[in-house]
Amino acid sequence: MSRRRRRAAGTIATLALIASCTSCTIATDSPAENPCAPESSPGGVSLPRGDLQGWKQIFSDDFDDCDLGSDWGTYSGQPGGNPNSTWDASMVQVDDGLLNLNSQRTDSGWITGGVSNYPVTQQYGRWEIRMRADNSDDISYHMLLWPQNEKWPPEIDFAESVSGTRDEMSAFLHWVDDKGTNDKKGVSTGGDFSEWHTVGVEWGPGIVRYLLDGKVWAEAHSETMVPDVPMWLGLQAEAGACERREDWGMTPCSDFSEQRPDNAAVQVDWVTVYAADFDALEKMQKSGYYDPSPDAIQFTD
Repeated sequence: MSRRRRRAAGTIATLALIASCTSCTIATDSPAENPCAPESSPGGVSLPRGDLQGWKQIFSDDFDDCDLGSDWGTYSGQPGGNPNSTWDASMVQVDDGLLNLNSQRTDSGWITGGVSNYPVTQQYGRWEIRMRADNSDDISYHMLLWPQNEKWPPEIDFAESVSGTRDEMSAFLHWVDDKGTNDKKGVSTGGDFSEWHTVGVEWGPGIVRYLLDGKVWAEAHSETMVPDVPMWLGLQAEAGACERREDWGMTPCSDFSEQRPDNAAVQVDWVTVYAADFDALEKMQKSGYYDPSPDAIQFTD
């Protein structure tokens, strides 16, 4: 399946609110300490606390504060290769324990929300997000890792969808092949992604594993396809999904569809990021833990 690039006009340097992260702390506010925190997790699953085997938790955010905070930056401008959408900081809202990436149809076109976790940049790691998306033929979502040096590719897209009924989610890899040509590969899985799910990715030397509710559903084992440069997390809502479906030869959108509201949201309950414990991961690899999974879709170049 072919796919057009998504990148902010100019560079991601247009992001607002980006700040250097001298100490990426893990929030521990309780509702009694924080008046903006909800009584329970909106996504039905609490934010994970603590390390995992092979992974050290270095950052988390359950969006229980009264604003976005300095560990995030808002997108602005037009996504590269997508004239149908404009990112605007007003479309990013933190409310009642949720990060809302809103979308609104205006007289001049769609405006949508997107954020960067640029201060938490690393080479290799594990990222998990608790999220859902309103049904919309027009709005797609994209959860991805982007290179710190702004030289594309690579790109790791671990959760995205142009499905108006949110019954399908895709994952992509972008890389430069041995001949110096930009290449890409994508796979998809089914589910109801208008409901809450935990999506994520594990990335290490020569391996990317895509996660859905804690299980590996797709993976790539390749020195060529898998990036080795520091990357950061981006969470994006974009308009133009109908145009993408047409470009990709998928079932076109209908003017009479019930999935064409003027407003839609992609909601995130929490984000957590882990750094690699390479000694532990090496032992896990030698034990066969990271051998290709028979239940996962295998990326091939």
